[in-house]
Amino acid sequence: MATAGVRARGAEHPNAHAHAPERAASRGIGGWSVVGASEDAAEARLAQLAAAVGPLRRVMAAVAEHLIACRAHERLCYARLSDYARERPGLSARQLHELARVHRALAGLPALERALVANRLPWSKVRLVARVATRADEEAWIALAARQSTRGLEQEVRRSARPEADGVEDEGSTTRIALRCTPAVRAKWDLVRELAERVAGSCLPGRDVLELVVAEACSQFAVELEPIAGPDPRTSLEPCAAGCGAPGAGRALAQDLPLPIAALAANLDGADAFELDRRLCRAVRLEQTLDAAIAPLLRRVCSAEYEWRGDYRSLPGYARDELGMSASKARALLRLERGGELCPELRDAYRSGRLSWVKARCLLPLLLLDLPGEWRAIWVAWAERVTVRRLERDVERALLLRAGHDRAWHRCKFDPERARDPIPQNEQHLCAHDVDPEATEQLEWRVPHDLAALFSALRRKLSFEAMLDHALVTWLLRDPTAGRPDPVIERDGYRCVVPGCTSRRNLHDHHVVFRSAGGSDDPANRIALCAFHHQRCLHAGRMRIRGRAPDALVFELAVRPGRVALARYRSGDVAIEPGDLAEPGSRCAA
Repeated sequence: MATAGVRARGAEHPNAHAHAPERAASRGIGGWSVVGASEDAAEARLAQLAAAVGPLRRVMAAVAEHLIACRAHERLCYARLSDYARERPGLSARQLHELARVHRALAGLPALERALVANRLPWSKVRLVARVATRADEEAWIALAARQSTRGLEQEVRRSARPEADGVEDEGSTTRIALRCTPAVRAKWDLVRELAERVAGSCLPGRDVLELVVAEACSQFAVELEPIAGPDPRTSLEPCAAGCGAPGAGRALAQDLPLPIAALAANLDGADAFELDRRLCRAVRLEQTLDAAIAPLLRRVCSAEYEWRGDYRSLPGYARDELGMSASKARALLRLERGGELCPELRDAYRSGRLSWVKARCLLPLLLLDLPGEWRAIWVAWAERVTVRRLERDVERALLLRAGHDRAWHRCKFDPERARDPIPQNEQHLCAHDVDPEATEQLEWRVPHDLAALFSALRRKLSFEAMLDHALVTWLLRDPTAGRPDPVIERDGYRCVVPGCTSRRNLHDHHVVFRSAGGSDDPANRIALCAFHHQRCLHAGRMRIRGRAPDALVFELAVRPGRVALARYRSGDVAIEPGDLAEPGSRCAA
C-alpha cells in the first residue's frame, strides 16, 4: 500500500483538525460520539474518528507519566517496563516513554495542550512541537504547525532542535538487508539467535545478532570492504529533558476532556499501580475501538473505486497530516482489515480489546496465508490466552513448519499448543508439497551502513548459511575447563520461567516448595527465576508459584490480600480462565 494515494485537503480547508466533529447521541465509540448522525463521505467520517484520538492520547500521556514515575510495572510483577508494556496494554516501552515525554512538555505549554484536546492539531504534530516549543513561542509554533504538513513541520523542528540532538541514528542512517532463504536456513538462524541471546543475557534485535554472526565469520575469513551507498543520514529528535513540566500537572487535566474519558484522568496522583494499569489498559482499548472503525474507511479511500474531489497525495502524508498516525500504523491497519475479512474473529477480538495491537500484528503473517480451512479462529482464540512471548515463538514456528514440513504444520494448524512439538526423526525429511523449498522464507534487518558493507563483502566469499554454520560450530564448542551448566537453568532455556518475562541474566535456581518447608532438590521442585522475580516478587509475597516443574506449574502475579491476582498462568505462558484453576500435583510453598 506504499503507493496508494488519497486526496489532500483543498485550500478552503488547510487543516482537517481545525473543526471539531459533530456529535450525535445515537452513535459512539467508547462512550462518546465520534460519528455524525448522517452518512457523510468517508473522508469526513475519518476526520471525525481522528478527532477523538487527541483527547484520548492526552489521557494516555498523563497515565503513562504517572505509571513510569512510580515504577508501577514492578509492583505488578514485571521486571522491566518493556515486558509490562507488551503484555498488559499491548504497546512498546518506547511508546510509553514518548507519551510521558509529551505529558511533561504539555504541563508548561497550555495553549498546545488546548490545541490537542480541541482537535486543532493532531497528535502527530503536537508531539513534534512539544520537543522545541516554549511558553513564549508556543503560539507561533501552533500557527506554523497548522500551516505545515507533518513532514515539513518535522524539518522545522529538526532545524530548531538542541545541538546535542545531532548525531542520533534513525532509519535514514541505516540500510535495509533482505534475504530469501530455505526453511532449513531459517531454522539455523533461529538457533543462532537463541544462542546469542543466552550469551548476551537479554533479548537481542535481529541486527545485533547479525553483527555477531558477521564478526564471528570475519575473525576467520579476511574480507575487502566495498562500502554500500545508503540514504542520506537524518538526525532524529532528542527526547525532551526530564523535568520540563511541573510535577502533578495531570491534576487539572480532566476539566478540559470529554466527559466519557475524563474519569480516566481524574486523581492520578492518588492512584496505585493497579489503578494506573486499569486506566491505561482501558484507554488503549478505547483507541483500538477507534482503530477498528478507521481501518475499513481507510481501506475504502485508498481503493481505486473511491471518487475524490481535488488533488491526491500518498497514504503516508494523509495518515500523518489528517489522521495523526504514522504511515506504518496506517499500513498495519490496512493489513488488519484484510485479515479481518479472512478471519472475522480477529476483527471482533481486536475491537473488543481481547486482543492487543501487539498480538494482532504478530498474528497477521500467519492469518494472511492463502490457505483454506477454519483454522484461523483457533489461532485467534489461542492468542487471547497466551503471553506475547509465547505467541511470537508459536507463530514463528508455525510459519517455519508451513514452509518446510507439511505434516507438522497440519498438526499445529488446528492445535497451536503443538507448534513447538519436536518433529519425529522419521519425518524430518518430509517437506511441504505446495511451496518452493529453495526460497520460502525472508529475513530482513535494518543495519548501519558499515555493517551492511561488511556483510556484502563477506557474502562474496561465504553464503549466509555458511556464516551461520561457522557461528554454530564456534559457539557450541564447550570449554572443558568451564563449569558445567546448571541442569535446571539449561532445561528452562536459560530464561526466567515467569510468564511474559524476557530476563536471561541473573538467573537463580529456585525451589518451588522451599527447602525450609521440606522441599526436595528434585528437578521437578526447581525452576529458573530471574533475581527480580525471585527476590522482589516471590519472597516479597507479591507472586505465588505452585505445582511441579516444568509442565505443571501455576503462577499468580501481583497478588493482594483479599483480592484476586492480577493475572494467573499455567506452564507455557497460558492464561488460566476463572474456574479453570485445577490444583497442581504439589502444594504451594508457604
